Amino acid sequence: MDLTLAQLRMFVAVAEAGSLRAAARRLCIAQSGITQQLRKLEANAGAPLFERDVRGVRLTQIGERLRVRADLILGECEKTEQEMRQLRGELMGSVSLGLAAEATMRLFPALLASFRERCPRIDVHLTSATSRVLTSWVREGSLDFALALIAPDADLHDMETTRLFNSDVAVMARRGHPLAASRTLADLRDAQWVSTRHKQQRGNKLLALFEQAGLPLPRVAATTEAVFDTMHCVAASDYLALEPASLAQHAFFREHIVSVPVAERAASTPVCLLRRAGAPLTPAAQELASMAVSFARMLPARTGP
Repeated sequence: MDLTLAQLRMFVAVAEAGSLRAAARRLCIAQSGITQQLRKLEANAGAPLFERDVRGVRLTQIGERLRVRADLILGECEKTEQEMRQLRGELMGSVSLGLAAEATMRLFPALLASFRERCPRIDVHLTSATSRVLTSWVREGSLDFALALIAPDADLHDMETTRLFNSDVAVMARRGHPLAASRTLADLRDAQWVSTRHKQQRGNKLLALFEQAGLPLPRVAATTEAVFDTMHCVAASDYLALEPASLAQHAFFREHIVSVPVAERAASTPVCLLRRAGAPLTPAAQELASMAVSFARMLPARTGP
């Protein structure tokens, strides 16, 4: 399959714009030129890449798959161009990183301020998600690196990891919750929970904690993909959650959330800097990653939930 970068850029532009005319305006080229290149691309693919109707165009199934590959290829090309400029001393470009919630709250504000002082012309793009999702985005190349929780059963054969700090979890409840002073997990057996990990996924600490205590599985009212969503649900209702203990002391939540002092404890999980093995970071991304490691080592040790 004989592809060119120009064809892929036109293909992505059409997919984003939804029409050849809009893509031609965006790229400042003649619509006939895009049509010609798309025909060559479809001939190489051996199948249509777009379905056409009165509203414009939309990707076929094969087009959807090519779009994923095209985004990765063009993204790597952009990173390569940035890396070459940065190696010449032109500190311009961007860094994309993913952060689990605890890393965002404990590290990112001070880390960003310091990085901006050193590299004011580098754009920083932050993505927050569950660690499972962040790992997949690092693997596919849409993130330069991530600061994510690493579960014991995580498949990291193609990753390089640097341990930053341990994350301890605690049962969270709103201030004034009738179960806020509970001392054992058994006291919470009738409560309803919000979880940031699907209840059927391996490594779910909430389920594991109840199983270890010999209790029936907890009643999970809802699952989310973001810790902040979970915490807001807890703060505004009688739902409970099992989340990083440090969040209860953060300025965003400490007026509304308390840690329930149950005796049972879940195992700590390491928060690690995660990057693709064998894929060098750009100088700017390497600088930010190195600073993240240094900042994590200066964090005060936690002494309790």
